[in-house]
Amino acid sequence: MRINFRYRRGDPSCCVGGFLPKKQTPEPRNRVIKTKVWRTMALNKLAVAEAKTAGFEVDGTGGISAIWRQVRSRLRDECGQALYSQEIARLRVSVSESGAVVIVAPSQFNRDWVEDHWGARIRAIWSELDTTLRPVHLVVEGSADAQPVVAKRAELLKKAVSDAPVKESRASREADAEPAIGETRFTFDSFRVGPANEVAAAAARTVVGAQTPPFNPVFFYGDYGVGKTHLMHAMSSAFEHTSRPRKALYLTAEEFLSGFVTAMRARDTISFKETVRGVDVLLIDDVHFIAGKLKTEDELLNTIAALIAENKQVVLASHRPPAELQVSDDRLRSLLTGGLSCPLGKPDLDLRRQILDCKIAQAKCHYPVLDVPEAVRDFLAARITTSPRELEGVLNNVICRTALLGLPVTMEAVSTALRELSLNSERRLTVDDIQKVVASHYGVTPADICSKRRTQSVVRPRHVAMYLAKTMTTRSLPDIGRRFGGRDHSTVIHAVNKVTALLEAGDPVGDDIDRLTRELQS
Repeated sequence: MRINFRYRRGDPSCCVGGFLPKKQTPEPRNRVIKTKVWRTMALNKLAVAEAKTAGFEVDGTGGISAIWRQVRSRLRDECGQALYSQEIARLRVSVSESGAVVIVAPSQFNRDWVEDHWGARIRAIWSELDTTLRPVHLVVEGSADAQPVVAKRAELLKKAVSDAPVKESRASREADAEPAIGETRFTFDSFRVGPANEVAAAAARTVVGAQTPPFNPVFFYGDYGVGKTHLMHAMSSAFEHTSRPRKALYLTAEEFLSGFVTAMRARDTISFKETVRGVDVLLIDDVHFIAGKLKTEDELLNTIAALIAENKQVVLASHRPPAELQVSDDRLRSLLTGGLSCPLGKPDLDLRRQILDCKIAQAKCHYPVLDVPEAVRDFLAARITTSPRELEGVLNNVICRTALLGLPVTMEAVSTALRELSLNSERRLTVDDIQKVVASHYGVTPADICSKRRTQSVVRPRHVAMYLAKTMTTRSLPDIGRRFGGRDHSTVIHAVNKVTALLEAGDPVGDDIDRLTRELQS
């Protein structure tokens, strides 16, 4: 019961309520107000603490909007302004009622393209910036998952807290329910084979058709966009449609890491182990993402060893061969190199033309009136020499400028697309290319350049490679540092300043840089 006092100056005994308080002098009103404020502040702090425990940002300085701005900034630097404006800028972000991050695309075409080309990279960047390790989903505008959270705060917090112990297996359950993302697109039938990937394609078909694992583990490696993910999705789908179906689980390394870390925080690693080890075939993409994370490396080692011991198949993929991965545990490197390593190289002209024809046939499912002349196909296959992924990206932009507007596909439209995407016939340099050329020039390996060794025979090539990466690519300093064994951006700055000082002093390193620059540009 609340008693309201009417305090009149000079008459402290006057009150309303039918009885006198214990103290003859009523409590001043300002003290009552302060007490209410303190009580409200305490409740708010408790609510904030509960929200943060559930993994939600409640202050005005963070949250998914701030993280999404950073993710988009990183993507703009990596893919270029033209491609970013065309595909990435149209995405928006929200949070589902389960607490998952939902990235909403305006169309199914846009969603599929972003998922295929940048989905893994978006999730990797998000996991670096978001300490709560929430799952990230790409959906289409208008779907049920695209709706914002409308539940009351109390209900949302309760649901998030109740979901926390099992969050680590959400990605695994989704992968279990849908073993191959876009399996109608990523199949063996749509995987075009040529000299650059024939060994990997033959190995994949052999492993799928075998009754017991002929090679274990199977390790695919190659540059970004050459078909590793396509081949793994094709295997994942084929494993479940053979004469002897086997349960296959496809995960990205980021999903494996996120699930394991969340399971450790929830002190429930048993369910995580049961999920990844309770399948017949485990496929993990971008395994280099786990390198350098000691506990996750140890869990990956034990998982692979347990599956091999039970005669179950393990398939891995990375942008580098297993011997060059910067793993901390030599046992893991030995286990990875002990299987079958299959390279996937950049396709030649004939293979690029086959890939382009296949992509056009798939696009006709969405745009039946699409007609790409033979001359345009030959031009694109000859012009885009980097990777099948970039070739598909150019085709998508040509379709957007023609088929979506009811216009014919002409050489003029293709030239406009290439010009706006800043693409030309020259080969686009990558940090990996620079590391390989510099390592060959100085008689070391790319693994030496990315290692923690500080001998002069390794430090000089490392500094030169960092200098060339800074001056010849558009990568940011933090990104360059990560590609050199997970180093900090300040290390890259030091290397660039060191080489610059040597050049100004007339050091012979200038001749090396001139020779390397000509080789990289040729």
